[in-house]
Amino acid sequence: MIEEAKDPETSTERLEELATSDNIQIRQAVAQNSAAPHHVLEKLSMDESEFVRVRVTANIATPSSILDRLGHDENAFVREFVAEHPNTSKEMLVKLSEDESVLSWVAGNPNTPTEVLDRLSRHHDPFVLISIVVNPAVSSETLYRLSRHEDENVRAAILKNPTVPQSLVKKLQSDSSEQVREAALQKK
Repeated sequence: MIEEAKDPETSTERLEELATSDNIQIRQAVAQNSAAPHHVLEKLSMDESEFVRVRVTANIATPSSILDRLGHDENAFVREFVAEHPNTSKEMLVKLSEDESVLSWVAGNPNTPTEVLDRLSRHHDPFVLISIVVNPAVSSETLYRLSRHEDENVRAAILKNPTVPQSLVKKLQSDSSEQVREAALQKK
């Protein structure tokens, strides 16, 4: 039955039926099925199991309306998946940017508003800063400011951003850190 629950060719009626199974693995499989109808995902988003709810948030087909509700979930793991999902609304990303437990995921989401990324770029956690500097939505101004950050991992991560300005790449080629210089030279 798990294979049937995972199969995108399974009928809507059968997925509805499988979504009510007592077996958590079957409900998880339905929740991650990209062909699961929205009303089934809605039902599973209220499942007692956080593992089923996580699978709903990890499903690429989950609409923003469900993600917006799950952004208030008590479980941080569920909220992490909401924060990184491409369908999460900007409004929910702004709200989640106030939640310390999911900041790295919000910072890495390309849909996070630039002003939120700028605010988060003043955070103390290098993991949050690394997520920001690799985010293609980050402003050049923020990248330039973080290119002076004390943590060489933050500076090196800037070079993984697909939109990093060439002038910044050139600047980082003479960084005090060998790691950063090498990454900048490879970016040419």
